[in-house]
Amino acid sequence: MNRFSRWLLICLITVSFILCEQNILFSQTPDSVISSTKSNAFEKIACSQLGATSEFNSEPNNSNLFPIPGTEEGKDYECGSLTVPEHHSEPNGKTITVGVVIVKSSNPNPAEPLVMFQGGPGGSSVGIFTSFASPDNETGEILRADRDLIVFDKRGNRYSKPWLSCPELKQVNDTEDGIEVRVRALQACRDRLTESGVNLAAFNSVESAHDVAVLVDSLGYDKVNLYGVSYGTELVFNIMREHPEIIRSVIVDGIVPPNPSIDSQYAVILDRLINNIDQACADDADCDELYPDVKQIFEETFHQLNQTPASIQIVGKEGIKQESITGIDFASVLFQMAYSSGAPFVMPAMIYQVHDREYSLITQFYYLNALLEGADDSADGTYFSVKCSEDKFYADRLVVEGVSDVAQDWGTQTFQEMEQSCQAWNVPAVKSSDRDLVVSDIPSLLFNGNFDPITPPPFGKLVAQGLNNNTNVIFPANGHGAILSGSCATGIMTKFLDRPNQSLDTSCTNRQKISFITKRNTLIAPGTTWLAQSLLDLAWGDILRRLVLLILLMLFPLVWFIIWLITRMRHKGQLPKKSSSGALWAAWFGTLLAACSASWIVLQLVQIGMTATSGGHGNFGFTRIFVGVDRSFAWVYVIPILIALLSVIVAVMAILSWKHHYWGKRRRFYYSFTAGVAIAYSFYLAMAGQLTVFFH
Repeated sequence: MNRFSRWLLICLITVSFILCEQNILFSQTPDSVISSTKSNAFEKIACSQLGATSEFNSEPNNSNLFPIPGTEEGKDYECGSLTVPEHHSEPNGKTITVGVVIVKSSNPNPAEPLVMFQGGPGGSSVGIFTSFASPDNETGEILRADRDLIVFDKRGNRYSKPWLSCPELKQVNDTEDGIEVRVRALQACRDRLTESGVNLAAFNSVESAHDVAVLVDSLGYDKVNLYGVSYGTELVFNIMREHPEIIRSVIVDGIVPPNPSIDSQYAVILDRLINNIDQACADDADCDELYPDVKQIFEETFHQLNQTPASIQIVGKEGIKQESITGIDFASVLFQMAYSSGAPFVMPAMIYQVHDREYSLITQFYYLNALLEGADDSADGTYFSVKCSEDKFYADRLVVEGVSDVAQDWGTQTFQEMEQSCQAWNVPAVKSSDRDLVVSDIPSLLFNGNFDPITPPPFGKLVAQGLNNNTNVIFPANGHGAILSGSCATGIMTKFLDRPNQSLDTSCTNRQKISFITKRNTLIAPGTTWLAQSLLDLAWGDILRRLVLLILLMLFPLVWFIIWLITRMRHKGQLPKKSSSGALWAAWFGTLLAACSASWIVLQLVQIGMTATSGGHGNFGFTRIFVGVDRSFAWVYVIPILIALLSVIVAVMAILSWKHHYWGKRRRFYYSFTAGVAIAYSFYLAMAGQLTVFFH
């Protein structure tokens, strides 16, 4: 063999070796890794052990999810732990666990299961969907009639290990401390988690998509149905991209598009929300009469509050505290409210109220948030690992073309806050191809809420372009997420799951009506909100004084009878003197006053309760008690007028009792005292405006 031949042979051997090595490397894709790691990855565990405290997080497990009332663990639901690689490209590397709850079907021969993903990112699926096992949960009862519901708590979430919670952030007051303090707290959380051995770059949607494939194979399913709400839709799209072979059908509810990034759309989506509310109110004659220019008033209020912030008093777990509300804060409140269906019902009223420097409606929003402090099961670390590697990285700028200056201001601040947060969190971006629009023939059902602030219908329309076998449904009165909005959404879901490739009847959405607080449905007058406002203002002294006066009036018949009985006993054996007609009338007027007082207490509570729970107004129907009461209770305000008239009559009768000596001194003194109490209470009624409500 000559020299040239030897060199040629060496070159061929070298090239062959390189190619073989490359083939080995290429074969080690996540898919092949999954095939080698997913057997026996799922382990059944006691639900009390789900999400127990781990070495990565010192917060105790204070969950009250289990046991679920009216159910039996093992029979109606079971819990499990899915062990997966922290990085699926490193199958022999470090592992983490994912929490899973299986809500069992009431059908002994269930069809393909529905795997369910909550939003956030970082929101706990287990914390939301486990309740579907309860016999009292109508939505769950319908969905599990034909199939198991597999509740998947994404890696890093509350019932997985590690739980990427950031207790450091819970100590930050966003209003008082500002973004700098929040970023420092976020950095402290990041440092703590990474020092504990957590690789924050591993908690993205792509890795979670592989986790789902492991779960499906471990449980022995060929194909499953997927449901995702909010961020859960983003996870669904990643599963469709990475593992389409395991999917029978998908339902996406409140749709997060792969592109454009939501972070680039903050100004656009706030502008759309305000325009939507303004137009819906203008289309309603009663709303337009009461709130004729919602958008303009909102913009005026925004600038007004930025110049002179409002100050409100609320009660939280740490006691009474003052909260400052800027224009940015006000826009954020409206944005957050719109997540819940029914928010349009109260938004025009709130905007006009705050514009007039009245804060009862917005105070109750802050008040409820304060009461819920510390009850959050979200995983802030998961949120930032996903948002910063997937959304924020691909949002190179804020889109502001064609939006109002108010939306630009709010969007700019929100965009910059996320930018600073992601700089602190410092995780690498996913591949740009992981942000491509999904193109698929998998049967897909898309749910959109017309008033959804964060994932509005245009996002659903955009995603539908790549889903060749889709049904795109818009709920006219809904906010963010349709699954809990009523029987219409649940009915459409079940029909779709039964026959994913057949056309659907979605006409039930046409029955949704957008309603507002108006004079037609609400008796709006200062006197109607006194009790609710006093409770909100913590005016316990004023409430107690009125209550004491009413109780004294209500006790009149009892005390009057006791005094009469004592008098009879002291004059035992003597014939009682015949009472004059004036004395008899006086006693009857006092008794009638007591009856009206008792009725007034009861009916006030009833009207507030009925107004707060009246149906058809979504999750914010209860806020109407800070504007007025249901108009069907207008007749109740005849009673304060009767109390005032009877108070005058009783006062006159008290004067006559002294002039004509109706009774002995003991009874005259008590009757005069009752008259004084009645006049004092009537004064309170007049001051609260409750004597004129009936005439509105």
